[in-house]
Amino acid sequence: MKNNQETNFLPEVFEHILGISKGVCNIDADTILSTKSENEQRVLQGLSYLHEDLEFNKKELLKAMETEYQVKSLEVKNQQLEQFNYVASHDLQEPLRTITNFSQLLKNDYGSTLDSTANQYLDFILQSSERMRNLILGLLNFSRLGKESVRKKVNCQVLVQNILLDLQASIQEKKAVLNVANLPVLQGYELELRQLFQNLISNALKFSREEEDATIDILCEEDENGYTFCVRDNGIGIQEKHHDKIFILFQKLHNREKYKGTGIGLANCKKIVELHQGKIWVTSTFGKGSAFFFTIPYLSK
Repeated sequence: MKNNQETNFLPEVFEHILGISKGVCNIDADTILSTKSENEQRVLQGLSYLHEDLEFNKKELLKAMETEYQVKSLEVKNQQLEQFNYVASHDLQEPLRTITNFSQLLKNDYGSTLDSTANQYLDFILQSSERMRNLILGLLNFSRLGKESVRKKVNCQVLVQNILLDLQASIQEKKAVLNVANLPVLQGYELELRQLFQNLISNALKFSREEEDATIDILCEEDENGYTFCVRDNGIGIQEKHHDKIFILFQKLHNREKYKGTGIGLANCKKIVELHQGKIWVTSTFGKGSAFFFTIPYLSK
């Protein structure tokens, strides 16, 4: 009787194995319990576990393949986008230069014969052309970030002090007080780090409050992962709903007449920090000031 049971059980096992190979398993708790032999129960339970393992591994493999495809696809798209930015920025500058030059010639040669409305139109064209030129140059610089740079030791203390010398006129105009903590020497991209600090400090000066002198703190903390920098001000602040939006290209929250700019500066900051494999974020109280944080991990200690 035992031999007959085993003989009948073997085709059932082969059926289950065939089903598992196709991704189907008909072994459930009732099937296992209906088998009286303890050994047969162990076989069915083992086949059930085998099916679960195969399905799990198949899903993990598909995830890995999908991730690899997405990474390669993203790399190709980034290369295409950077090439487009570079070509478009160059190709757009020539017709824009033509518009600007002829508008300026028209204003210089015929401005006295035109009425006030026509002269106003010419001024609008020239102002818009200048804004477009700045946007194109900003886009070109954005596409170039990190392309030709070499990582080396950067003394952030010296870097920031040089930036403050360059910004001396703005600092005096805002009657700003700048407090710079001891900043580290780290491995990074010097030109990009200079642009990062300069953008954040310039923004702190630009968005200061008229009723109070600007105070800007530049701080740094070190832990086992790397450095966390902070550029903190007592300016106009940013509403919480805009905290993520400000790092997107061409996003401006304020009137361009009062606060000039292209909306590229903080997008550049984000790209530079990510180039260093770090993160950037802001905390702010609207009307009281902002603190921009960014991390620079130990790329090479």
